[in-house]
Amino acid sequence: MDGRGRIVTGSHGVARDHDFHVRMAVAIAATVIGGFGSFALRGQVDIARVPYWVHVHGAVFMAWTLIFVAQAVLAQRGSRALHRRLGWIAAGLVVVMVPLALGTAAMSVRMGRVPPFFPDTIFVALNLLEVSAFGGLLIAAIRLRRRTDWHKRLMLCAMVAMIGPAFGRILPMPLLGPWGGLAVMSGQLLFVLVALVHDLRSRGRVHAACWIGAAVIAIEGLAVPMLAATPPVIALTEALARS
Repeated sequence: MDGRGRIVTGSHGVARDHDFHVRMAVAIAATVIGGFGSFALRGQVDIARVPYWVHVHGAVFMAWTLIFVAQAVLAQRGSRALHRRLGWIAAGLVVVMVPLALGTAAMSVRMGRVPPFFPDTIFVALNLLEVSAFGGLLIAAIRLRRRTDWHKRLMLCAMVAMIGPAFGRILPMPLLGPWGGLAVMSGQLLFVLVALVHDLRSRGRVHAACWIGAAVIAIEGLAVPMLAATPPVIALTEALARS
């Protein structure tokens, strides 16, 4: 809508939509960088003693975050050809990201490097669900890449689904106790809420992709303690800790 409350349509509306997604991409990147950066600045990470695979994990995910921002900027500028080429590079990076994320989580349990505010079973369940939510939304976004309205919203929600660890480093997790997981999920859903409000203001209704993304992220967050209590996850966690 414009200043008089009228719904914005046409090329101007598309441009404003692209501007919004660039701002959201930058805000998400700032959350990721700020979360992990502040964790290190507070002296809670001994960078010199961190295993090499943690550095690789961080570098790959940071590369993905920067590509996410770059893709939003390219879409804003109308650089479709470059956007598509970079998109396939990003898709290839995901092939590395997913096993690396799961491998890093497994090694964290094996080496006793799980954040102290997470029980090991919660940590394992959280990583399994986070990767699943991210992967599911990303696959849907790639399949719907020719439908720009769906693609960019699903990509936004996929990115939000994987920034739980960043919020876990921003929020005072030890003080939150059993409410920590809910607080992290609320932080993630706050990004989606901003997208919902944007849709209402610019389109007059919320796009279905935003509702789907919100549902996936909420299910991911609420299902963590339930999955953590299941025999397979308990057995997997115990096996990793003994190995």
